[in-house]
Amino acid sequence: MAILRKRPLVKAEICSKSELLSGKRTKIKQEEVIPQPVDIDWIKSLSNREYFEWIVVRNGNVPNRWAKPLDSSIFLTPASTKIPYKFQETYARMRVLRSKILAPVDIIGGSSIPVTVASKCGISKDQISPKDYRLQVLLGVMLSSQTKDEVTAMAMLNIMRYCIDELHIKQGMTLEAVLQINETKLDELIHSVGFHTRKAKYILSSCQILKDQHLGDVPATIDELLALPGVGPKMAYLTLQKAWGKIEGICVDVHVDRLTKLWKWVTPQKCKTPDQTRIQLQSWLPRGLWTEINGLLVGFGQIVTKSRNLRDLLKFLPSNDPRNFLDWDLQSELYKEIQENIMSYPKWVKYLEGKPELVVGTKVNAEHGEQANEKTMVKLEDDISVKVED
Repeated sequence: MAILRKRPLVKAEICSKSELLSGKRTKIKQEEVIPQPVDIDWIKSLSNREYFEWIVVRNGNVPNRWAKPLDSSIFLTPASTKIPYKFQETYARMRVLRSKILAPVDIIGGSSIPVTVASKCGISKDQISPKDYRLQVLLGVMLSSQTKDEVTAMAMLNIMRYCIDELHIKQGMTLEAVLQINETKLDELIHSVGFHTRKAKYILSSCQILKDQHLGDVPATIDELLALPGVGPKMAYLTLQKAWGKIEGICVDVHVDRLTKLWKWVTPQKCKTPDQTRIQLQSWLPRGLWTEINGLLVGFGQIVTKSRNLRDLLKFLPSNDPRNFLDWDLQSELYKEIQENIMSYPKWVKYLEGKPELVVGTKVNAEHGEQANEKTMVKLEDDISVKVED
């Protein structure tokens, strides 16, 4: 069983003084996991099984986990922090609703693509080396910009199959394999993604940098990731979290940007770019929620995109996956309800409150709830602790 190493209290790379992280030693299968600085050398020393067990718990945004209640202490923030109206109750209900729906990000999102694509090529999870997985996370994130997850997954599948069938590399998409693909061929393999010609150039340049400057592995700091061609803040924060378990910022993509502005969780006039949205969202969102907020909101955002045929996702699943047997009538009903209510925060709050089945034991701070009204924002207390449940 992999163990989180004991660490002294240190300041995180992108944290205020009040956001010092605990050095508590915790077994990865225990329920309570407190975000702490990550020892990169220790991660590199983990076996395949230990790495994947740890990274899943560390990231903490597995959808079936969202049906279980959060410890109310996760919502505690400095007293000066203002949060949106009825945020705690609304967020808790959103998590339960999110656990009931299937979205593309759940099957072919940033951290899911490598495992999903490998399985389609006959490579099981225990056959993927952590280093190859980290590379595939980075490449999947780079391909995903301005591209639907389904299209990104097909592009990744094309690369994987080419590496196996044409380059005869049984592990598939390794750094050495990708560097054997010329730019024209790579462009052809990923032609369905947005800006494919530019991305082919960026991917090959980035892979060469990984080989020359990072011992063939994905960089483990924000600055090093941002130095890679074509990698912006959203990609860097997502890669850092999904590949290394480092939670240093919220990944704000088009869905998170859109919904947080619609709901006035950030000030639209002051958030002209996703990175500005990220900075404002981080100013009040409890840090313990940073790990899951992207997957939570992206799932809802993808449901709102009515052009999708979500049943097409099933082609990416193994035949014995239980998600193949979803009640699609119920899924369609939930999708329709979400689409009808999500575009207005007051309407969204009212909709969630009208579904008693979304209450699964989450304790709401009644004292703070009494202080809330439509024209004010709720103030919570000091400090943050995190409880992630399996």
